[in-house]
Amino acid sequence: MTPFEQRWLAEATRLREHALGAADDTGAVRAARAGAGDLEQRLVRRAMVMAEKNGLLGALSARRQHTTPVALVALALALAAGAAAASAVLGDGSRPVNVVWAIGGLLGLHLLTLLLWLAGRCLPVGQSGGLAGHLWLRLQQRLGGTHPVTWVVQAQAGIARQTGATFWWLGRFSHALWLTSLCAALVTLIFLLATRRYGFVWETTILPADAFVRLTEILGALPAALGATLPDARMVLEAGGATPVDADRQAWSTWLVAALVLYGVVPRALLLLLCQYRWRRAQHAFRLDLTLPHYLTLQGRLMPDSELTGIRSQAPAQLPSFHAGHRHTAIDGGHCFMALELADDLPWPPPGFSADLDGGRIDSREARHRALDQLALHGAGRLLIAIDARLSPDRGALALIAELSRYAGDTAVWCYGVPTDPARAQHWRDALAQIDLPASHIFEIEAAARQWLEGAHG
Repeated sequence: MTPFEQRWLAEATRLREHALGAADDTGAVRAARAGAGDLEQRLVRRAMVMAEKNGLLGALSARRQHTTPVALVALALALAAGAAAASAVLGDGSRPVNVVWAIGGLLGLHLLTLLLWLAGRCLPVGQSGGLAGHLWLRLQQRLGGTHPVTWVVQAQAGIARQTGATFWWLGRFSHALWLTSLCAALVTLIFLLATRRYGFVWETTILPADAFVRLTEILGALPAALGATLPDARMVLEAGGATPVDADRQAWSTWLVAALVLYGVVPRALLLLLCQYRWRRAQHAFRLDLTLPHYLTLQGRLMPDSELTGIRSQAPAQLPSFHAGHRHTAIDGGHCFMALELADDLPWPPPGFSADLDGGRIDSREARHRALDQLALHGAGRLLIAIDARLSPDRGALALIAELSRYAGDTAVWCYGVPTDPARAQHWRDALAQIDLPASHIFEIEAAARQWLEGAHG
């Protein structure tokens, strides 16, 4: 997934939790904290872990699946509309083509909607990006059906609003439809002009002939600058007669085609590229709004104070420490290894370790009680505690390690999860030293930890 899609998922997750309430995210938070990074990166990582279970990851794919058929239907309608417009303005060739009606039928609605779209950039009421874009958004939400798809679509709309890119985001769809329609009209126009014989006239009751001469010159100025052969004043005046002039047919045909290309197809194509460019820029610039209440609530869990100091809070003087005299029971059990708050991406039991020595994972208060009860009953000759060194040490974890050590003849800690920040491992060493765990009993290499666990009693 691209960075934008990852942030998109985080926004969809926020909307889902706002609607349904907080989800069980213990594993996701643990995985987010296990990786280095700032608050936004951890919010994204948490959302990606949760998205695999809450349906949002599938909804992102489902949205694309719904988008494709809707886009194909819309483009097919646009093609049909463009071809029908060109056929209607030219007719079957039995009657001369009224050039005013022809140019109005080909470009009139296009120019009107284009002006409204441009005006919408300046007027607050027009920030939707066009009627076609609005309909496109509503249709996606309707076809989504399930809540996850709805949240994904709403999250994308929210991102567009946050970045001020709604106008460009929805404008892409509007211009794409118009470009398709105008291209279909152009192809149909050229085909009909090449296969039928058309005459061209203009008709009026009250307007002077000079008005049509002026209109022809204005619309033909740009094509003429590009070298196209267009009707001159004489041709325009002759077209006002009762019958078309055969010699002028090619000039009028060129005038119609050039006007459609330069005032229809080209502007829409350029605006489509502009909208796509501005939306891409908005995607690259988008960052999660960390001032939102939802993200502020998660900040304390994803960015604990220990991230700055190395330890959440200094161990108090009465914190249990490693001393042989502190054991509560006789040691009659064998060797044992346990996992303390490991992230889900670390397999347990780890490959290469004997499953017979597995004392289980300690991920909850209940699991902690079970582990202490088991050791209090049987004890352990050697106890290896696997920790996720990507997390920061806290007072609770240190106290539990000290408490577990009271029921073992010898205790060691294995840094199972390898931190990306070397300073994180040193934080653990400093914290474990405060509860008197010897440095020789802290392992970062799996083979050394396994060898110590499986060795003879010291």
